[in-house]
Amino acid sequence: MQNEQTTPTCSLAKLFSGLIQLETSVANTMITGLSLDSRYLNAGDLFFAIQGLREHGLKYSDLVISKGAAAIAWEPTGKFVDKTFPNTIPCFPVPDLPRYISHVAQRFYHNPSKRLKVIGVTGTDGKTSVSHFIAQALSNLNIGCGVIGTLGYGAYPNLEDASHTTPDALRVQNLLYQFSQENLPFTVIEASSHGLKQGRLDGVEFDTAVFTNLGRDHMDYHASIHEYGESKKLLFSTSELRNAVVNVDDDFGKKISEEFCKKLNLVAYSIDNQEPKFENYIFAKEIIAEKNKTTIKVCSSWGDADLQTTLYGRFNVGNLLAVMGVLLVSGYLFEDVIRVLSSLQTVPGRMDLINKDHDSPTVVIDYAHTPQALENALKVLREQSSGKLWCVFGCGGDRDKGKRVLMARVVEEHADFAVITDDNPRSEDASQITQDIVNGFLRLEDYSLIHDRNEAIKYAIHHAAKEDTILIAGKGHETVQIINNNKFPFDDKKIAASHLESFQ
Repeated sequence: MQNEQTTPTCSLAKLFSGLIQLETSVANTMITGLSLDSRYLNAGDLFFAIQGLREHGLKYSDLVISKGAAAIAWEPTGKFVDKTFPNTIPCFPVPDLPRYISHVAQRFYHNPSKRLKVIGVTGTDGKTSVSHFIAQALSNLNIGCGVIGTLGYGAYPNLEDASHTTPDALRVQNLLYQFSQENLPFTVIEASSHGLKQGRLDGVEFDTAVFTNLGRDHMDYHASIHEYGESKKLLFSTSELRNAVVNVDDDFGKKISEEFCKKLNLVAYSIDNQEPKFENYIFAKEIIAEKNKTTIKVCSSWGDADLQTTLYGRFNVGNLLAVMGVLLVSGYLFEDVIRVLSSLQTVPGRMDLINKDHDSPTVVIDYAHTPQALENALKVLREQSSGKLWCVFGCGGDRDKGKRVLMARVVEEHADFAVITDDNPRSEDASQITQDIVNGFLRLEDYSLIHDRNEAIKYAIHHAAKEDTILIAGKGHETVQIINNNKFPFDDKKIAASHLESFQ
């Protein structure tokens, strides 16, 4: 994607100006690339050696020097406070280096976000759907949009697989640079709480920020739900931000709206038939759900209209209102926005209907992996199911353990049958994960436990009646299962389709 003739070159003096003092001999060193990973370093790169979760980047200093690194900037921590190096290339300590990386990358790539309209989407649930609906809507308006998020990175709809929801600061700035080189007017970024707290987005100039909701997630990383929310709120304090689109049905969303309504051009949206008390607003006066479509009677400070959609559920109504707010503050006409939103299609792995064959159960794949998202999905399917409701689910290993009991209680309350199975155990004992889930059930007869996810899906499909609905939750779009930190091919959608073919 990147044009080699326009690849940046920059001196260390310019990259670190105002951040640290460099000796003249070091400052004049020219850099032709940036790297955080020794495996992908190219000759001429500046290598950032920081303290990771398991090891320090300086462990690979000899390797990057042998590969032709132009310089090493390193974080002085632990046993590496007084590290000595050969005199072959400049190597210099930078206290609190991780906080500077995004700004250094911004300088190296000539502040690419300044040449784009960047939209940041944060919240516990809905980030991916809102981001892709924005990109899809812009595409329907013949406007190019870059995407950085869970489903991949690239110019929509041609995305490369994603390593993280919000990638590291170097990757973010490199992608923004590529998008600017391709003359894409817009970019939408899923701003995770990790990415915001760790400063991966510090060098990005956002035009519009979206807040969807705050629920229980990532308590393995954040000290409290308050700290988790405060991390998400960082998006609204970024430099150059002009617009905010906020869900005021959410308590934390109300706080954000009240705090930033005088600083930003705020659009408050609601699906609970309440006209927000702000100058710019969008709310659903009425939601009429039918078998194959939903009609939303939209009232807004731009006008009123009936919006028809084939998307499932109340939460997708909220997602559509968020997208509407983004497009309206971006200058698009109300009538055009209503038109393009009515044609939006399901995002892969988000309430993804596998089939509606009258001779087999209805199967829906969804990424829901938080208690709130799982409850929302089950409520939607309950409304639209004529038979019993099944839920096949698990919980990821090495992640927030406290939500496992909560997800079990949600499933027990809203589904008729539960099949507990493995999600991505990662390095954790799968039996311990499922035991934590089992502890949330009040009645033993309310669930079956089948570790093998393939067999669990097969069991649900072959034990369900043809009028039943099955939600397969947790992995959504993913095409691998992570067991003992090894990745094995696994696609819920393909597995379910194969078992439906043999349904009796």
